[in-house]
Amino acid sequence: MIDIKDKINQKFGAKYSNLKLLSVVYDTDILQCSITFLYPYNDADMSSDDKKEIESFLTELLSLNGELKIKYKKSYLDEKLISADIIEFFRQNKKGIFPYISPENISSSHQDLNVKIKISLNGDVLALIDELELKSQLKSYLDKLYIANFDIEISQNEDKLPDEIEADDVMPVLTKAKRYDVNIEKKIVGGDIIPKPEYISDNKNKKDSVILSGVMTNKTQKKFIIKKGKHAGEEKALYSFNLKDSTGSIECVYFCSRTHEKDLDALEDMSFLLCVGDIRAGLTGKNTYYVRKISLASPLQTEVKQPEQIDPLANHKQVVFPDILPRNTQENLFDVKSDYNDFIMKNKIVVFDIETTGLDPETCEITEIGAVKVEFGEITERFASFAKPKSPIPADVQALTNITNEMVAHAPQIEDVIIDFYEWTRDCIISGYNVIGFDLKFVKKVGNRLGLMFDNTVIDTMIVVRQSKLRTSNYKLGTVVKALGLTLNDAHRAFNDAYATAQVLMELNKNKK
Repeated sequence: MIDIKDKINQKFGAKYSNLKLLSVVYDTDILQCSITFLYPYNDADMSSDDKKEIESFLTELLSLNGELKIKYKKSYLDEKLISADIIEFFRQNKKGIFPYISPENISSSHQDLNVKIKISLNGDVLALIDELELKSQLKSYLDKLYIANFDIEISQNEDKLPDEIEADDVMPVLTKAKRYDVNIEKKIVGGDIIPKPEYISDNKNKKDSVILSGVMTNKTQKKFIIKKGKHAGEEKALYSFNLKDSTGSIECVYFCSRTHEKDLDALEDMSFLLCVGDIRAGLTGKNTYYVRKISLASPLQTEVKQPEQIDPLANHKQVVFPDILPRNTQENLFDVKSDYNDFIMKNKIVVFDIETTGLDPETCEITEIGAVKVEFGEITERFASFAKPKSPIPADVQALTNITNEMVAHAPQIEDVIIDFYEWTRDCIISGYNVIGFDLKFVKKVGNRLGLMFDNTVIDTMIVVRQSKLRTSNYKLGTVVKALGLTLNDAHRAFNDAYATAQVLMELNKNKK
């Protein structure tokens, strides 16, 4: 790997020491290498002679088979720009804190190249983070984007904990909660709890006032001092633990007043608890149960019995064979900076779409599944198959999707396609466009019939678009694709829609340039 800035310093000494290398990107389609440098806002503009001198040196140094394009950008220390980049840092790297950050929480000022940043956080959020680690990570992030010396101060404000996203952006799959009985032994914190908890595995989204029960493990306590407000100077305790029932487990948090500390300290690991609280995205990005009421309880015999397990894959023969797709030609020449953030680079993501005989998952059937797999910033595999419905495809649906009865006449049964899809997605995040409101309902209906639990983490790309700063007249996939300068060919075919959705998701998770 060539260190371009180091080579420039070796050649010209301190003449260009004010430059910072921002990015190096090579496009093999057009044989063009683009290099971008930053220089301080208070320096004079680069002269034509200086630019020619650097271009001549790098052309000789790199010996490229193609065009060299060099850009020079001033590192302006504008308060709004810095605030926007700080918010982007939390969006990319601190998803658990991101909902509690807004421009009102951030201020910055600078004298020459010395920038003072002040960030205020809710007291409960502040109690859960390592300030030194957060400052260090944020400073490293800003150092890559600006030429400045950053001093970061984090303080407490009086904000209340808000919901993770606005209510209009939530499109849950509406199902009647399954409940079971437990016996209440003793109230620990709060009032009475109606003893009808839900299963933990059925609660994967944000939800208020959820009743859960299970065995408590890994209880820990952390104390902090309230910094502001009428209780400033008082000590408060935070308890965290895991709650596990027969279907799964969830991380729990309880902010405890001094009155109930002895009660919480007395609870031992493996205690069976009944709790009331709210499920939110925690500071680690995982679902977290913020507990308000706690009672000691005991399970009834019906809860501890495990249902007989039937393996739906035992006699299955594979019918869909995913294709390996060629790699993207856009690559970072010197690995200076990834095109995408950690969400794209560190996860396997399956983006899928379906076509159906109608809109109702209770009465209509899947006729096609199309999907792509995203790994390490690349679209690497394709999953595509028709499925033969039991009933004919209505004429208006044939006109919309261009899928005819003849095209699916010899297709595999949807049960076989779903089993292959389940196997292909098992260790992946699942995404799609309005996938929570539509596609996932159909897939889960077939999966439930087979005993297959599609319990993957789900990211609805439509919600990601709505939470982004993209300006568009509506949120239809075709409109969004056009607004981002992407392409959607042959809409309302599953693979094409899935591929376009994957491009949208990746585009909205690009690193800020």
